[in-house]
Amino acid sequence: MTAPSSARPESDTERLIAQLRTRCDALERRRARDADELARLRSESKASLHRLLTGLLDVDDALAESVRWSTRQDRSHAAGTVEGLIEQVSAAHRLLRLRLLEADVRPMDLTHRHAVPDIARVVDIHPTTRHSADTVLEERVAGFYLGQQVLRTAEVVVAVPALETEVPEEPVAEPKRSRPAAARRQPRRLPRHKRRGRRS
Repeated sequence: MTAPSSARPESDTERLIAQLRTRCDALERRRARDADELARLRSESKASLHRLLTGLLDVDDALAESVRWSTRQDRSHAAGTVEGLIEQVSAAHRLLRLRLLEADVRPMDLTHRHAVPDIARVVDIHPTTRHSADTVLEERVAGFYLGQQVLRTAEVVVAVPALETEVPEEPVAEPKRSRPAAARRQPRRLPRHKRRGRRS
């Protein structure tokens, strides 16, 4: 009769320990990769925020220059002053959109597109027959994406079907009936006693 060998339990224990070590090493490598990825995202986020804030300072400079320019203008030429101010504000708006784009902030531009509840909030409706229902006719407040995520939902005016107004039917003209000729009015005859008086 042979004695039971103790080699098998020891080999099973070593195999389990080796598997645990392999799993621990894999988890450690995954944790290190996740930590590196998180650090990279934080760095990119800080850089993007820095670019955005720097761009907003450029826009602030442009708007401040517009205010200074408007104060130097002759108030008697109001039309020219307003036109020039509009041009400068428009230029500042274009600069702001450019800086936002550099920070991966993009406008949604939903006009003439279908309004999706996740990105657009309907604040008004406009009955029309020229556009299909739920078509965005106007963006009261622009919506923006930050990368692939929604940074701010848009506030929009959408089209709704216009009620068809019923056209009143014109009454059918009845044929004109021929009226009998009006009797000719006889001259008024005076009583006999008055006629006698006149003769005398």
